[in-house]
Amino acid sequence: MSYASMNLNQLRVFHAVARLQSFTRASTELCITQPGVSKHIQALESHYGIRLFDRLGKTVALTPAGETLSAATTSIFRSLEAAKAKIDDIKGVTGGKLNVGASFTIGTYLIPEILSRFHQLYPEVEITLEIAMSRHIAQKVVSNDLDIGFLGAPAGDDRLVLQKMMTDELTLVVAREHPWNRRESVNADELRRQPFLLPGPGSGTRSTIEAHLEQAGIRLANTIEFGNIEAVKKAVAAGMGVSLLSKLAVMGEIGSGALKSPKLSGIRPFRSLYFARHKDKFLSTTLRVLIEMLATIHFPDMGSSDPLSG
Repeated sequence: MSYASMNLNQLRVFHAVARLQSFTRASTELCITQPGVSKHIQALESHYGIRLFDRLGKTVALTPAGETLSAATTSIFRSLEAAKAKIDDIKGVTGGKLNVGASFTIGTYLIPEILSRFHQLYPEVEITLEIAMSRHIAQKVVSNDLDIGFLGAPAGDDRLVLQKMMTDELTLVVAREHPWNRRESVNADELRRQPFLLPGPGSGTRSTIEAHLEQAGIRLANTIEFGNIEAVKKAVAAGMGVSLLSKLAVMGEIGSGALKSPKLSGIRPFRSLYFARHKDKFLSTTLRVLIEMLATIHFPDMGSSDPLSG
């Protein structure tokens, strides 16, 4: 196979398999059959005369040759995306695509209204929203899979430009039948003796909870881990334990009486919410307009200070 016969589709298929580490997931993402994916990879391996992947059951791993080609395809498709963004920029905000990611709290309770406003102004822009743990969203912004990410905790990666949106407070929540439900305040040290419900690792809410408790010297004896904030809320309401959750996430339940929120003394669990973009990514008109819109929105400030930021 000559370079002329090695087409971009084959490299695109290779790039998807390398990124997802799976023929099956690549097949789903690219909307082609799994035999079709295998055929493209076999053609590339025939062209280079070397294996590009080691097949490890249901997953695959890049060989050294595959690692070399993966670095090249990453550069190729990043350049093509940048070119497309610049062409869209010339055309103005009349179309194009905006890939947005957000942590569970921000993605569920804050971003839908923002994207709705944007869509009303620019209905021809195709918007996708991915909701996941803050750590996962930050990684996808770094890898250029997302144009912008909204994070519940700062990402320690110098490839990202972070901008603060608002200050959020984590509030103590308990079930209606919990012994604390009629108390005006609870000392943070009392959390040691309660089953404490946490979202999974990589959550901005969890990292904030752990940082503040560690700062106060409080070690929880009994923790139960759930996948996301909604699961934690339901488990608290069912009486499984107590938690600290964003006010954004629990205002509805507190208002309806489904959850109670006695005042917490001893710690002040505030955090900053951010949006992030890759510092080297071309700032298209579409992305720039969204960022400018964010600057005009008055976000509800849940707290007056952020002790951890100092």
